[in-house]
Amino acid sequence: MTSGPHAFFTLDIGSATTGAALIGRVDGRWRLLAAGAVPATLAHETLLGDLVDGVTAAEPDLLPDAASWPEWTRVESRTQPPPRVVIAGSSDRAAEPLLRAFLVEGWEVAARVTPERAEALGAALALRDPALDLVAVAAPDGLGGHERDGLADVLALVGAVIGLRDDIPMLLVGAAGGAPGLPAERVHRAHGAGDAVAVAREILGRTADGREAFARSIASLAAVLDLRVEGVDVGLDAGTRVMAGPEGVMRSLVRADSGLLPPAALDDQGILDGIATWSPLADEPFAVRDRLRNLRLAPWREAAGDGARVRLAAARAALDRLEDAWHDDSRTRPHRARGTGERLPDPVPVVAPDLLVASGGAFACPPAPAVALALVDTLRRPGAVALALDHARVLGPLGSLEDEADRRRMLADLADDILLPLGSAIVAPGLRPARRGTLRVTADGATTSLPLTSGTVQVVDLPPGLAAVAELESPDDLYVGTRARHVAFEVTGGLGGLLVDTREIPLRLPERPERRREYLDAWQRPLWANDEP
Repeated sequence: MTSGPHAFFTLDIGSATTGAALIGRVDGRWRLLAAGAVPATLAHETLLGDLVDGVTAAEPDLLPDAASWPEWTRVESRTQPPPRVVIAGSSDRAAEPLLRAFLVEGWEVAARVTPERAEALGAALALRDPALDLVAVAAPDGLGGHERDGLADVLALVGAVIGLRDDIPMLLVGAAGGAPGLPAERVHRAHGAGDAVAVAREILGRTADGREAFARSIASLAAVLDLRVEGVDVGLDAGTRVMAGPEGVMRSLVRADSGLLPPAALDDQGILDGIATWSPLADEPFAVRDRLRNLRLAPWREAAGDGARVRLAAARAALDRLEDAWHDDSRTRPHRARGTGERLPDPVPVVAPDLLVASGGAFACPPAPAVALALVDTLRRPGAVALALDHARVLGPLGSLEDEADRRRMLADLADDILLPLGSAIVAPGLRPARRGTLRVTADGATTSLPLTSGTVQVVDLPPGLAAVAELESPDDLYVGTRARHVAFEVTGGLGGLLVDTREIPLRLPERPERRREYLDAWQRPLWANDEP
């Protein structure tokens, strides 16, 4: 990018939609000029032409030689459907580290085959699946006799099934022995779970995709803004979460089961019912399931009205699964210094980041204030956080730039354009029922005082760009990363204003569907007001 084009396109090519943006030089800096999206099944050339036509119609002299747009540079990121792997091992215990290694990198685990789980028919069906990409087999060093016999049985079962195919490689991890009946060119080795995924990628010839590019952009953004930044991206096939500080990525996670609608949802009623628990609609359960299946099959349809509410319910469920995976992984997988065996403390802060950035087609249709509440409902951290939306889906493509300095220069220019301000949120549980505190918001020299009550979400009008100080006083200790009865935060406005949330962490919803829908509707309805027909 240092050669200095006057304009270029970004393309974020996903499984459901393609997002495009036109970026040009204006008064010596890069600016976002236009953005749009089309279903992934459609060619994006028409969209790019429309972006150029829209800009030239509004500002005829802004783009020199606009007719040459088909030759302009295109910075692309592409997300692929997650690869599928069957995990096998000498025992459940031996297979667990390998399972987690693949899950955290966004692979879809089709089945586990161990002596404890070696149900022949189910294993054979998973291994015969045409969508399967790889079989990975793990065994620890120092196998005992019983575990050695179990591994031999598992290898015999796996080898017999995939031996009937010529397209599935096998990866042996750790002390796993040879694969009976398979030619040597289909058998590969990795020293341990830590490098198994990298070896698997080499075997399949898969390169880094848009999810990794998104993580790089979040790290660059954190360095440019000198803030702790968290990024979440929910696409149709997978969800991504990244925590970064000015020094770089602190942690990242990709999960195939945290997409908007995992492929398994078409056949798994349990997944659909889990998503439906986030829906405020009073439809019959079968109607909600049908809507969700249709969303998986045609994600670009029903983008307004109740369709947008169903889409946001699916996004909430995806974020909730991503939150569960984030906590589960940090509890059970030790963090180790790169290239060493040294165990490190979990680097993920227990308080809110300075800035939370959402991206992905899942957030394209609902109104911005409703997206802000969805983030607060699911990614719950005590304290204050600014919320933003990568509305033009530019972070993924910019992350594909090889030069870090170029990426940082771009983001320094574009941050105000590409990060749509959703507002700020303060999550402060701890106030007991029937007790009241005080919320004071001071902006432009004026102070607004409001009652602070337990178990509620209050929305304070705070326009985009307006800075304020929010003070909370309570007769009980509020938990905001520390416990205190009087706290103050600097906050900024946005399309969703300021959300002050005194509900519990994690958020608890009633078991009865009717009561749960009432709660969800009460919290969400004010934020959809401008979207009502």
